[in-house]
Amino acid sequence: MYQIVTGIAPEDPQTAPKVSAIAELPAAAETVAVTIVHVSDEERELRSVPAVNEAYETLTDHGIDVTLRRSTATPLNAVLAVADDIDADCICIGGRRRSPAGKNQLRSGSEAVILNTERPVLIAGHTTNSK
Repeated sequence: MYQIVTGIAPEDPQTAPKVSAIAELPAAAETVAVTIVHVSDEERELRSVPAVNEAYETLTDHGIDVTLRRSTATPLNAVLAVADDIDADCICIGGRRRSPAGKNQLRSGSEAVILNTERPVLIAGHTTNSK
């Protein structure tokens, strides 16, 4: 199985683009497993977090195996640590809709993931249609 790690924040506007990018990978249902990392020091069920549940439901509806992991580290360190722990094949992060001039820039967290891993990074785009 091709192991992908993605972080999902409590109110993550990039949930849908990340999930869509993963679900649209070739033969995802047969070849992809996803570990969703959520950073929280609360001891509540991870599926009770709306964005985490949305990601979980959408991915499992596409037949993709999903594992949920909680971390108390910073989001960057949490995603990188889980990726190392499971020896992930890829890390999926969300991009940000930018103007043509701003397309060379990433969010600082996205850039930090890319700069701090040797693993391939899938950058998921924005889902709204542009003219």
